[in-house]
Amino acid sequence: MKKILALVLTLMLATVGLTFAMAEETQYYIGYSNMQRAEDFFITVADGLAKAAEANGVKLEETIANRDAVLMTQNIEAFLMKDVDMVIDFNVLAETGSEMAARCAEKGVPMISIDCLYDGAYFFGVDNYGAGTALGEGVCEFVDEKFGGEIEYIVCLWDSQSGDVIKSRCDGVVDVLAEKYGVDAEHQVWIDSFQDDVKTNSMTRDWLNSHPDAHKIVFVGQNDDRGYAINQAVENAGRVDDSIICSHNADPASVENLLAHLDGSTAWVCTASYNSHLYGEQVMDMALRILKGEEVAQSEYTKVSVVSYKNVEEYVASLG
Repeated sequence: MKKILALVLTLMLATVGLTFAMAEETQYYIGYSNMQRAEDFFITVADGLAKAAEANGVKLEETIANRDAVLMTQNIEAFLMKDVDMVIDFNVLAETGSEMAARCAEKGVPMISIDCLYDGAYFFGVDNYGAGTALGEGVCEFVDEKFGGEIEYIVCLWDSQSGDVIKSRCDGVVDVLAEKYGVDAEHQVWIDSFQDDVKTNSMTRDWLNSHPDAHKIVFVGQNDDRGYAINQAVENAGRVDDSIICSHNADPASVENLLAHLDGSTAWVCTASYNSHLYGEQVMDMALRILKGEEVAQSEYTKVSVVSYKNVEEYVASLG
């Protein structure tokens, strides 16, 4: 009888162990609704997320919407039909994103939005206004050195479709500079880039041509793609001495420019780094904590640092 009881207990323990092992190996299924893979920041985030998914045994399916609200909706609806455990979206479309967050909630599927606040969704990304003020404070050093502490115009190239939250990264820069250097509203210029580098370049060129007597201009790019386009226009117009350019993301283009001008012979002097190479693992960590039922803050933020030609070598070394 004792042998039989021992055998039963052994089998029970083995069954419990097997069940535990199966639970540990449970694979989550996450749908990743991405805007595009044409710009460096989106490529870095997508690749980092894929790597983190593989490391954690998560099935990750990516779709591309090209910032098309209809296609974004279709992609997320398809994920819901496939019974994903979570949706992560990086389309930066606030209105459509909020609608889809509500749709996911109806199905009991949590959503994480990257770099754009959606009503009802978790958020991971940048404290945009805080990033802007940090960048603005970083730019002050160059205004003092290059322009003798004076600014005639602040010109912002931003994308209206991104919404007010993303715009606040430019607002932060403007607020810091306007307050410190006394730049009034008439000399704060806002140009809608329409998320288009060609238009950004041509609009920057047109603005420069219409202001030939402006010699102390700070250009603010919503991201490094805008910064690159602004820089091209400034260099082609021969207005490097008249301009300071700052932007956001610390993408390869901005870093390469800074590395090529360690002597400071560039108008594009600094960029705000959101450490995009860490986004993937940070978003996946947040996703897994949500899926496991842990208490997670509605919004989590990435670290922001300002990279200029003065510290770019140190920054690159920190990337490993």
